[in-house]
Amino acid sequence: MFEGIEKIVLSKDWITIIFILVLVVITILKYNYSERFSKLFSLTYSDKYYTDFIKTNPLILNKFHFLFSIVIFFNISMLIFFSFQVIEPSFFNNSLYSFTQIFTVVALYIILRYVFGFLLAEIFDLYDQQKQLTFLKFSNLSLLSLLLFPLLVFLNYSVGKYHHVTITIGIILVLILFFIHYYKLLKKDKLNFNSLFYLLLYLCALEIAPLIVIYKMFVD
Repeated sequence: MFEGIEKIVLSKDWITIIFILVLVVITILKYNYSERFSKLFSLTYSDKYYTDFIKTNPLILNKFHFLFSIVIFFNISMLIFFSFQVIEPSFFNNSLYSFTQIFTVVALYIILRYVFGFLLAEIFDLYDQQKQLTFLKFSNLSLLSLLLFPLLVFLNYSVGKYHHVTITIGIILVLILFFIHYYKLLKKDKLNFNSLFYLLLYLCALEIAPLIVIYKMFVD
């Protein structure tokens, strides 16, 4: 009897619970924002989603994006969690506690990146451009998180000696897709700088500054 209880406690049912929670949020989005949710998939072949919703007010801080941020945080965290299963760093113990740590860092990074983006936009007088670029990037990230979800479910329940190989291939495909979309966003040239140096400085500060803040919070 006690052995059976121990097996339940040590199981990874918490991953299934997280998948169910994410699926519930996706269902809520689909039910309450049916038209916008469906048009999001048009980003794979056109810019119609941008033109239809870029005039939304508020553009960034709305309920649709708030719900999607939950999906994004959980899916990115789970992808990193599976990556660590392959890499097996010393601090990783393949538990809910490790996932919670990853989730906290991911959520903090994305939120801080948003905050730093608008602080820098104020400094460089690029607030409107930054708001539009944030909308474009968040829209693409929302689409990628939807496409990522079934892959994560598959990776979790795949078994056998090729489990780690499957995870590795899945991660590589996701990264390739991410960089393709990121490149397409940069080509839209929503941030206009007189100098390449200032553009690189802006992007580096935007990407690196949140990591420094998180490092100081968790290490120092």
